[in-house]
Amino acid sequence: MKRTKIAELLLLAFLLTAFLPFSVTAQNGVDSVVSVLVVGDWGTGGKGARRVGEAMAASHGSGAVQAIVSTGDNIYPSGVSCVDDPQWDSKFERIFPAESLPVPFWAILGNHDYRKNPDAQVAYTGHRLEDGSITRWKMPGRYWSTRLRSPDGAVELRLVGIDTQLLVGNAGTRKSHLAWLDSVLAASEEEHIFVIGHHPVYSHGHYGNNRTLVRHLAPLLVGHGVRAYLNGHEHDLQLIKPIDGVRYIISGGGGGKRKSTPGKHTEFSASSLGFVRIDLRSDRMHIAYVDSGGKLLYETTDTFETKP
Repeated sequence: MKRTKIAELLLLAFLLTAFLPFSVTAQNGVDSVVSVLVVGDWGTGGKGARRVGEAMAASHGSGAVQAIVSTGDNIYPSGVSCVDDPQWDSKFERIFPAESLPVPFWAILGNHDYRKNPDAQVAYTGHRLEDGSITRWKMPGRYWSTRLRSPDGAVELRLVGIDTQLLVGNAGTRKSHLAWLDSVLAASEEEHIFVIGHHPVYSHGHYGNNRTLVRHLAPLLVGHGVRAYLNGHEHDLQLIKPIDGVRYIISGGGGGKRKSTPGKHTEFSASSLGFVRIDLRSDRMHIAYVDSGGKLLYETTDTFETKP
């Protein structure tokens, strides 16, 4: 084969690979990505929530995720009373069936979850179901920290679930909870950290910016190099432009929707049922907003320098 022909083929191969939207496979064929689905304010048990669950199952089927992350308000209207509350079956297990979404479901508390027994949601972790299986529900405490790894171990993600009810409450609970968060973030050795809370820090939705969290939480996120803050509460889908290096990803369209109006920091917003898919590699993070019918509403890729 002539050298010019070989050169043309090499150039074509480079162009094809260089402009692929997002590759999740390492050279050895093993996945080198941590993928999560983020959903919030989903616990209605209604048709909309079921459609969101089905769309999430389709997303997992097309590219496996390591976990689902819930941004709170898990059971409407008032949380659950105990681990045997029938709402667990009708509003969680059947909405996100294990057959189609066989992955851990890491959850934090929202304001509606406090109306009955928030500790029952903690206790549901490890609960044995009627068929003998163990629930995928993961809430080892009202706040928690865990690590996710890509299948090849090349990418590590620290997930830190916080209880924003403690932060927006009195100064005493805020101080102690922030001290806990500060210690966890300081001890984290993972290159990537996501913090998950229910209330927004920055938002252009129904509630808008939370002045308490802007003042007390945002500086911790910035100071510890947190990659993204994930939240719900707004009943919409929003992507906030990076503020001091932190991405604010709002996924609150799991069960209902409110009007969403773009504002100063908006990159994307939609008054829509849906969820967010995040595919994280060592040097980039792909963020996709998907509606309850499985339609891609918006996607972007953030790139960043890796630590030496």
